[in-house]
Amino acid sequence: MARIDRSLMLALALTGALSGALSIGCRKKAEVTAEDVAAQGALTEQSSAGSVVWSIKPDGQVRIAVKGPDGKPMETGVTGGMSVKPPVGALALATVKPVEGSGGVLTATLPPFTEDLTELRYGLKIGNASFDGVMHVPRGGTQELLDSARATEKSKLEGKKGPHGGVIQVVGLDRVEILGDKASALVRVYLLDAMLQPAPIGERKLDIKLGLVGARSQVLDLLPNRKENFYEGMLRGKIEPRKITVALVEGGVTRVALCGWQPGRVVPVGQSAPVIGIFINDIWGGDAPLPTPGGDHGHDHHGHDHGHDDHGHHDP
Repeated sequence: MARIDRSLMLALALTGALSGALSIGCRKKAEVTAEDVAAQGALTEQSSAGSVVWSIKPDGQVRIAVKGPDGKPMETGVTGGMSVKPPVGALALATVKPVEGSGGVLTATLPPFTEDLTELRYGLKIGNASFDGVMHVPRGGTQELLDSARATEKSKLEGKKGPHGGVIQVVGLDRVEILGDKASALVRVYLLDAMLQPAPIGERKLDIKLGLVGARSQVLDLLPNRKENFYEGMLRGKIEPRKITVALVEGGVTRVALCGWQPGRVVPVGQSAPVIGIFINDIWGGDAPLPTPGGDHGHDHHGHDHGHDDHGHHDP
């Protein structure tokens, strides 16, 4: 009888252990974790309020993983939303929603990204601190920015100045120099050759766009001046850019780069983020400003921009 009791007890113990294992296995797992977000073509922005890892898909699905200023995941206490202005229709708004058990992941749904550069504006609360800003998202989302940065990270051009004193950025197979005139807010982009000297535009059907973010933000379409071999466009007021996204469009293909960013680095945002020094005083070696567009400079057509004055919006 004792042997039967011992056998029964052993069977019950095994049954209980198996039941517990099945119970654990059947618990609902988070559909996404912070590690998943970081591995999905993401980039990280950081300010004094904390950091946000962004994974933005072409179809408008947004996932963010948030950490506080101490570097710890924010399981709770993150609220806010974001918006984009589609080419057609009203402003699209989305509120971030936490993913239960994910370790600080929130999601939002926006319209698909169909433009070369779409301006995404966000306002988040991380605890009691604000994390506000703007980014310019290409059709391919953050994965496209990451792929572009990986393809050019061996260029070793970081910190180098162009022949006119501007900022150099590699975009796809092209090297561009970006600079502007402080007095007129005119911006120019030169194509550079392998020796970092100005290259002729020729008959290339190339469009260049800049997404600039500072105290205000703007997407600026630049126009080719084939006679003088540069692209130019006029800002609607001065911007001290802390972020510049460059888009080169040719033959139906868009190449995009976030100026100065490399994989594995954070993108500093907010007042502490450094200004990208594209504006200089003496582009021609003197004090004269750049000539304004509209004169006889060989322009193909008049330029335009997609500027946004941030009324009440502080520098992200």
